[in-house]
Amino acid sequence: MTGRIPAMFVAIFVIAVTIVVIGTTTLPQAAPWLDVMTFNIRTANGRDGENAWQHRKALVAEIIQRHAPHIVGLQEVVGEQIRYLEDVLPEYRWLGIDRGLNGGEGLSEYTPIFYRHAELTPIESGNFWLSATPDHPPDVRDIRGRRRRVGRIVTWARFHHLVTGQRVYAYNTHFTIRRGEQQIDSANMIANRVAALPDQSVVIVTGDFNAPAEASDTWKAATATGLMDAWVVADERQGPEFTLSEFGPPVDWDVGRIDWILVGGPISVRSAETLLDNDIGRYPSDHYPVVARLVIEEH
Repeated sequence: MTGRIPAMFVAIFVIAVTIVVIGTTTLPQAAPWLDVMTFNIRTANGRDGENAWQHRKALVAEIIQRHAPHIVGLQEVVGEQIRYLEDVLPEYRWLGIDRGLNGGEGLSEYTPIFYRHAELTPIESGNFWLSATPDHPPDVRDIRGRRRRVGRIVTWARFHHLVTGQRVYAYNTHFTIRRGEQQIDSANMIANRVAALPDQSVVIVTGDFNAPAEASDTWKAATATGLMDAWVVADERQGPEFTLSEFGPPVDWDVGRIDWILVGGPISVRSAETLLDNDIGRYPSDHYPVVARLVIEEH
């Protein structure tokens, strides 16, 4: 047998090498994309009758589960809704605080960031107020000295994206309904904070901005220093170009696209969609959720 290898061992060796080669060339690779959603889910404290939270909360959770975004920026959220969503969405964790409107009662609001914790790890996070005192709530009181109204907030986080190792900054907000200087100041504050981030940072800004994209001074201020509107730059777009639903099917309310996903840094936008998901005519909110598929670029 010297100098010769039995045919049986040759066959086994060939099969083993083939298995190794196939295994090393066909293992699925995690994609460097981020799916992002912005969704004003409508407060649970509104007088909405048949569209009250109890009738649509399961649909809200189902839509998030169905589209499985890595990052979800929610608006108009109160404590009851936070508790429900964290209970039924175990693959998500969240960050944020109540902005303290009227002492945190009634129509107050969180602007939480929900994130898929298997893919994203928060490194730091915080909140700031869209006011002259961004690091703490503005001291606004009525004639009796009682604090009644507290300014709008932004919830933010820096994540470590496990697939790419890239830092990802996420901001989520809900602007006042009063268009004009206050909205523009808010947009400038966010844009300036984004501009101060380290170079090559991936940035995502989600929110209900209560101003029409591409037409308002608010949108122009928000996109003046590098942030891009995902809907505008997306390779593909689906759904209506307006996002106010009034709990029903698409009707152009002539208010434009007020729910935006803005992006910055080494990132491109594969697709953007206004979602019309409903349950036999029941819609999840008075806003349509918007999703975008973002691709983190190598640099």
